[in-house]
Amino acid sequence: MKACEHHKPEDTINSHYPDAVQWRRELHRNPQPAWVEFYSTGFIAEKLSAWGYEVSQGESIIDAKTRLVVPDAETLQAEYDRALKAGIKEPFIAPAKGGLTGVVGVLKGASPGPTVAFRFDIDSLEVLESSDPSHRPAAEGFVSQNRGYGHMCGHDAHTAIGLLLALYFAENRNRIKGTVKFLFQPNEENLGGAKTMVEKGLLDDVDFLFGAHVGITLKETGQIGLNVIDWLAMSRFEVTYTGRATHAALRPNEGKNALLGACAAVTNLYAIARHGSGASRVNVGVMQAGTTWNIIPERAYFRMETRGVTNDINEYMAQKAHEVLEGAAKMYELGLEIKPATSCVAALNSPELIELGARVAKSLPSVKQVVPLCSTNGSEDMCVLMQRVQQRGGQALEVLLGTPLGGGHHSTTFDVDEQVIRNGAEFFAAMYDAVTAKG
Repeated sequence: MKACEHHKPEDTINSHYPDAVQWRRELHRNPQPAWVEFYSTGFIAEKLSAWGYEVSQGESIIDAKTRLVVPDAETLQAEYDRALKAGIKEPFIAPAKGGLTGVVGVLKGASPGPTVAFRFDIDSLEVLESSDPSHRPAAEGFVSQNRGYGHMCGHDAHTAIGLLLALYFAENRNRIKGTVKFLFQPNEENLGGAKTMVEKGLLDDVDFLFGAHVGITLKETGQIGLNVIDWLAMSRFEVTYTGRATHAALRPNEGKNALLGACAAVTNLYAIARHGSGASRVNVGVMQAGTTWNIIPERAYFRMETRGVTNDINEYMAQKAHEVLEGAAKMYELGLEIKPATSCVAALNSPELIELGARVAKSLPSVKQVVPLCSTNGSEDMCVLMQRVQQRGGQALEVLLGTPLGGGHHSTTFDVDEQVIRNGAEFFAAMYDAVTAKG
């Protein structure tokens, strides 16, 4: 694909913006969650291939050994078949079979320069999207067709930004200095996909890393946040207590009540003293135990997480949580298994890119406000990638892009102003020019 002689770079983004809206809507119709994002994977891979990118998938970009909470074989196959039925061509998802989803696309320029990477997440949530006519995707015909799953956090818009930007580089390849790398990352919502890419060394040659999230605390189109703070480090665990079942009335003294131990543990997890140096969190989101009325439960299972505004604070919370879990097991003479489910670090944007980004943003007509400080109080898998790049001497920037949010993130009526797709692509194209200008 060659640029026209009189073609202006921004023309690519403007002319293909309507296409990007349709891409977002097709992705929105076909959501799939962690490790089964076969539709998105195939959709992205086919387009990048057609645009001249060197495309990598499957085992070459995902370290299978470090994946956590992988769906069972039946679910993996069902979602793979669903993507094929929805129109994805099998050659573009065959490398992902078995839950090795995600895509990396690389485009090299003719002149020397840095390696600049852009990361976009592709997974959906496990949530039932509203079909109420007041919900725009339902009214305009692009509501989720995969019942129980929905793009209710904006990852479909993120992917559309990435594809629009990728097409921009493909049509303006003569502007590339060095290497452009796109990472379309699976499993952000469970905060486990980034590590699998890090383990494959995909960030080790990156000089500049960029990413974005729509909304969060910025709810007006045209806003942008560059100094983004309070991404929380997080650890998640699956906890199982095992005891001894017996008749609850005839021989209660012979039982070992796993549910009782789990309840004691949960109560005391919430009693952990919060850290004095910054925000800390603990939560138990799922509990399962018991079989019927009159049997002392021999098994109890729950899912829990800790968070902290720094890695050290989260480590404190996780250590205290382990002490509570082990104490309850000892108190009620129970077996205990603590299985790590995922983890995420805290990270900060590189100061140099915050400063540069502010200058670039103020030069763009699409930017109405550069918000000076954005506090998130959430966790983001991008931080794992950012930390890797920064540890190796590179710079990283995760921006927030303003948009109205419908019912809000993770709600059944989440939606975005699709103008955010063009705004994001324009900003990243301008940032690329800025970081390569001296090259």
